[in-house]
Amino acid sequence: MFVKRLRDDQIAEIMQVISDSETEVTDIRRPYTDPEVTVLSQGMEEHYVLHDYDIEGFDYLPEGSTYLYRKKMLEFFGIVYATRYLLRK
Repeated sequence: MFVKRLRDDQIAEIMQVISDSETEVTDIRRPYTDPEVTVLSQGMEEHYVLHDYDIEGFDYLPEGSTYLYRKKMLEFFGIVYATRYLLRK
């Protein structure tokens, strides 16, 4: 599972691409399920859950977030990430 291998700094980088460059990650929880992230962006608290090929926003998910998320994951994990996404069942 790719998402479970993300480091905190990589998660922060993803959140800054999806939300805005000034986004501050305030909490990262790693339960048995996928990582849960809380960020402070433009004075608002936002909550996300990261999955291998998708991102889930509880309050707000900007347009194009899934594309930006997958692009960043490809940057971190390379062609293996893309191949597994295309061939998943």
